[in-house]
Amino acid sequence: MKQPVRFVPAMRFPFTFMGILSIALGVWIGTYVLLHPTRDPIVLALEILPAGALLLFGGSLLYRRLRAGSSA
Repeated sequence: MKQPVRFVPAMRFPFTFMGILSIALGVWIGTYVLLHPTRDPIVLALEILPAGALLLFGGSLLYRRLRAGSSA
């Protein structure tokens, strides 16, 4: 039986890029909060929580990549 034509090899999810982008966005949000302080604690929490989540997500992805190497 003939093999189907594949123009693109098997694609892997770009987890390393996702990790780097998440960390960059988390740092960007954190820098914005430091440069533009607010007095409202609810608004501050709504700014800090996503930044922390992005940093944790990106850090976990990059940690997995560094531990497993290029094979994972």
